[in-house]
Amino acid sequence: MDGFPNLPLIFNFFPESQGKISWISLGEFPTPIQKLEKLGARLGLNQLYCKRDDLTHSQYGGNKVRKLEFLLAEAKKLNKKFLLTLGAWGSNHILATTFFGKQLGLKTIAIMVPQPAQEYARKNILITYALGCELNYAKINLAVPAKIIKIYLNGLFKREPPYFIWAGGSNPLGTLGYVNAGLEIGEQVKKGILPEPDYIFCAVGSCGTFTGLVLGIKRAGLKSKVLGVRVYEKWASNAKSAYRLGKRALALLKARGAKLSDLKISLSDFLVLHQYAGKGYAHFTKVGVEAMKMAYELEGIKLEGTYTGKALSALIDLAGKNELKNKVALFINSYNSNPIEKIAPVLPDWRELPKEFHHCFLEQILEPEE
Repeated sequence: MDGFPNLPLIFNFFPESQGKISWISLGEFPTPIQKLEKLGARLGLNQLYCKRDDLTHSQYGGNKVRKLEFLLAEAKKLNKKFLLTLGAWGSNHILATTFFGKQLGLKTIAIMVPQPAQEYARKNILITYALGCELNYAKINLAVPAKIIKIYLNGLFKREPPYFIWAGGSNPLGTLGYVNAGLEIGEQVKKGILPEPDYIFCAVGSCGTFTGLVLGIKRAGLKSKVLGVRVYEKWASNAKSAYRLGKRALALLKARGAKLSDLKISLSDFLVLHQYAGKGYAHFTKVGVEAMKMAYELEGIKLEGTYTGKALSALIDLAGKNELKNKVALFINSYNSNPIEKIAPVLPDWRELPKEFHHCFLEQILEPEE
């Protein structure tokens, strides 16, 4: 799209790791940069850009594709037949894992935790089920470890233990997908596709996207500050969690042969904005919904209320306070903007789901919060 080879740039920057880190092509890279002229004019910003990671795949885009290129390749290398992963019952990650796993002959088993009822979540779980995912419900987060052990032991008994993928694909291997995205931004700056950003805005949930961007931007030699906008609970989405994940990702790279003498990180590299999360995950905020409307009406860009709407609301708020005046700002659209109905044209009735998921369709949809 911008003239780079589809092989991950991470292998150009860490050539010693090629062949030692599994990778399979799933997406379409590099994703384009779009200058947001109309939105920038509305906000008083002359240099506002969007990296269109909603276009990582023609059927199901978004940030999960980058992570799954590494994770599913590892699962195939280990000759796994099953994937075990976690997320909320409306999880985009579980849907993406199920969709791409199925293409590679891998069946997904999911453990799902509660979240507020939202229309997108209902659609996601129906499509995930239609694609053949095995759904398991955990009423509280504390019940998750026991379910993981039970499913894993059951697979071990059948001599087919599943390949485990952490929530959001945010383990050290999955994080490499966004190290690659940071390197990609660096190359796009070199090619003059966009000026070097002063600030890069992205949503922070399970920390993999945010952490990988910080590492990739640093390795690319950019001075850009990555601002993570928290959308999940503070105990999980914070600078310390991202920093720890970053250290583990660097340890993985080093173990796979990469030379890292020029790549060092500190806690201060991980800047997380906490004030835009609202009451928590999937609790839409009015400013987030307004940000969604502005992005679509002015630029034709589709966002959603759980992640990207909140991330853009932070950018809009800081612009309104003149904190981005004369700065170059880059927004990461990590949402899939493709109509997902096309990947499963025939959906089940919600009553066909396991009974413990029926409440997802009986609870009232939450209104956006102040």
